[in-house]
Amino acid sequence: MQHGRLKASIVDVLDLGLDVLPHYEMAVIPVLDGAERPAEWPEVRRRLRSEGMRTRAHRGALLLEPGELDRFASIGLLNGNDDLMLCSEWQDEFECFPGRIGGEAHDFNEGTPLGLEEWMVDSGCLLALGDGAGLNFATLNTTLAERLRARFKPATD
Repeated sequence: MQHGRLKASIVDVLDLGLDVLPHYEMAVIPVLDGAERPAEWPEVRRRLRSEGMRTRAHRGALLLEPGELDRFASIGLLNGNDDLMLCSEWQDEFECFPGRIGGEAHDFNEGTPLGLEEWMVDSGCLLALGDGAGLNFATLNTTLAERLRARFKPATD
């Protein structure tokens, strides 16, 4: 598994689009603006409805199609301290990783949470991103990791 922490945010990576991102069928947001289970927060649900966004949810995580993820980012809903997973296939009952990917608690330059690699294989997760104090990333794709490292400098603090 390839992993690290970069001087970037999730929005920075999404802005690069097809130059960096793998082809994915589902995006999952289990943490939004530091709050876990964002699909259960009335403010989030109201904002999504007001923007006309169609999302699904499972166990509090937002499940988005690729086009909806672009819209989600463009209307300013990814403001930092978020987690995002890109998956190879749509799963209505997707089970998120039980820990945080981003935040100040983890520095993926030093290592990843126990069980992350096995979870990525089992869930079909192509790329896991978490921002906070830098952008943590994990992927099983060496080429994708090299593209991310080529575009963004490593976070050192």
